[in-house]
Amino acid sequence: MRLVVYCTTAERRVLRCSGGRLRPEAAFPADENGLAAFQNHLRNRGAAVATLVIDVPGEEFHEEQIPLLRGRDREAVVERRLAQRFPDARLAVALSLGSAGAGRRKERLLLASYADARQFAPWLDVLCASRVRLAGVYSSALLLPAFAPPELRSAPFCMVASVHAQGLRVCFLEQGRLRFARFENAQAAATDQYAARAHAEISRLADYLATLRALPAQALPLIVIGQAAQRAAFERALACDARFALRFEALDAIGRRHGVREAPPELGAEQLALVRAVTRPPREQFARGNDRRGFLHWRLQRALAGAGALGFAACAAYAGVQGLEALELRDAATALRLEALEARHRYERMAAAFPATQTSAENVRLTVQELRRIAARTALPEPALAQVAGALEQCPQVTLEALRWSVGALVTADSAASSGLAQTVEITGRVMAAERSDVRAVDAEIQRFSAALQAGSGWQVVRAQPPFDMTVQGTLKGSSVAAAGSEAPRFVLVIARPLP
Repeated sequence: MRLVVYCTTAERRVLRCSGGRLRPEAAFPADENGLAAFQNHLRNRGAAVATLVIDVPGEEFHEEQIPLLRGRDREAVVERRLAQRFPDARLAVALSLGSAGAGRRKERLLLASYADARQFAPWLDVLCASRVRLAGVYSSALLLPAFAPPELRSAPFCMVASVHAQGLRVCFLEQGRLRFARFENAQAAATDQYAARAHAEISRLADYLATLRALPAQALPLIVIGQAAQRAAFERALACDARFALRFEALDAIGRRHGVREAPPELGAEQLALVRAVTRPPREQFARGNDRRGFLHWRLQRALAGAGALGFAACAAYAGVQGLEALELRDAATALRLEALEARHRYERMAAAFPATQTSAENVRLTVQELRRIAARTALPEPALAQVAGALEQCPQVTLEALRWSVGALVTADSAASSGLAQTVEITGRVMAAERSDVRAVDAEIQRFSAALQAGSGWQVVRAQPPFDMTVQGTLKGSSVAAAGSEAPRFVLVIARPLP
């Protein structure tokens, strides 16, 4: 529950704020009896959150300059300046006005408090002693300037006047920041009289600012926030004053634009400040840390609870995703089992349509025999290479130059007709005899090498190309050997072995 306590000189009003709607709860006079009634009223509010909005005359504003600091150093300097300016003030705030100027590492501060802040101390003590948590203490001077039109609020100088039920609030803005403010109790029966008193109060503030040389030379933009019925009276009262450029903003229209849905009819422009203090409060406010300790602890607990709830929701979402994946996997496994069962039944139906065959053991035996026959008929080069290596060991004068192994149709030396598959090895070598011109010695070495290739292995020489020519009479002719010069005689032998 969010409560708003609106403090004026005469009374303290308690309102309930929810969704931009203000509903009155109680009103108490600003005396000891009202304080006791206020304390009894808070006992029934439970763990509510309260915000104080104060509109009383006698606000104090002082400008100071401090070194340009950050973090805790700045906080320490600001607290010291507030204690020096307002030694007995429980409610005080320091508003930043920006840099002091180009080339100067100074910051301008506006120190604000109330001339008699002790009148609110008992009410703050009651709030702190109850279960109600104090969210902040605001002046409408900190809240109402946000309702001015942006194009005027960002002007170098601007003045905002708002018509309240108990008086008139006037704020002077410099570069969109609060520079000075006054609240004056002003009530009159007629609208024209109220507008005349408002003009007098605005003129008094303008004269004060003129003595400070804070007013511009041209007309000062003046925004007046009030009831639509007061527009004509304010335009008549301010039309003759050339120092101001008046712009009237109807309270109902500006309230709808900023989310004020419902408010008691007796309230004036302060309803805007009350709703904003709950929905979008500014960072700067008058309450200090001791008064707001309960609210800060409560907000920290809510943040931790929210983080825990968010973590629990994330875990629950992750568990849900994992559960969905598990369900999908279970459905997929069930589908695979059904497919396997269907395939088994289909195979059984297909097998039943064929005649009875040999047993599986017999099929395995026949398969092994067939594989062995295939392996026996598969030609490998290792036996041929071993046969050639053994022949070379027996004939050391023969040097191997080239070796070509292949599998193909067997062609004998007697006939060109094929007689089945066979391994074929074509050997190209040289005879390293001492007397290379001795044709008979070279031939004898080749014959001995050929016999070693055919010895007890199933290999046979199917073609021979000696390094010499054969005459018609069957004699050897060694002209080719002699022509070779210093090179060893080269020969070619082709051996073959049929495949089983």
